[in-house]
Amino acid sequence: MKDTETNTREVKIHVKNLEKFFGKLEVLKDISTDIYEGEVVVVIGPSGSGKSTFLRCLNLLEDITGGEVVVDGNRLSDKHVDINKAREDIGMVFQHFNLFNNMNVLDNLTLAPIQLKKQSKDEAKETAMKMLKRVGLDDKATSFPAQLSGGQKQRAAIARSLCMKPDIMLFDEPTSALDPEMVGEVLQVMKKLAQEGMTMVIVTHEMGFAKEVADRVLFMDGGYIVEEGTPDEVLNNPKEPRTIDFLNKVL
Repeated sequence: MKDTETNTREVKIHVKNLEKFFGKLEVLKDISTDIYEGEVVVVIGPSGSGKSTFLRCLNLLEDITGGEVVVDGNRLSDKHVDINKAREDIGMVFQHFNLFNNMNVLDNLTLAPIQLKKQSKDEAKETAMKMLKRVGLDDKATSFPAQLSGGQKQRAAIARSLCMKPDIMLFDEPTSALDPEMVGEVLQVMKKLAQEGMTMVIVTHEMGFAKEVADRVLFMDGGYIVEEGTPDEVLNNPKEPRTIDFLNKVL
């Protein structure tokens, strides 16, 4: 997506002066950014910089201490917000898949649509099979998580999120628990989603993926967004000393 387009697109995620404390520890300090419809934003930075906490504030897995967060028109920073309603449009994919081991893949995918969206079993199953096909796992519907490789589990987790028909997908280090040879198959699915126009916020250490897929890169350190811009600006021509230092270690 080109910068000129962002001005005409809808803001999907609006963050202003976001703060997050755990007790007395301030983990997020005055974070402000807007994420537009169809934009792929990759968040990078050292461990402990606040990346995952930032992501978790976008669907209220973490309470917001201060500032404003509006996602798809829902003001998450309002104490009276209906969390379940706000989360309906947001898919989340975690580092460790979070699949239910006692259910097969199909049941993992249909559980939330049946319980939360009140879909019929047939409708939920039809959607689930479509989503499994989309991530290349339609032959694994009756398998249990223990029978899948790490990459397959993560693709199943992505399919599960897609079954809720989200407008926005959040990915929290989706490949960091995988063996190196399985990383590619998960990134491939994410690339496809990006090409299809899904709004995505991705915390990752995969710099090659960030260069290829991101519209914008945010570099976080010490609870701040230190630098943001296109992949070319942030990854190839960083201006801030802290960004340069970090990239020298990881690239």
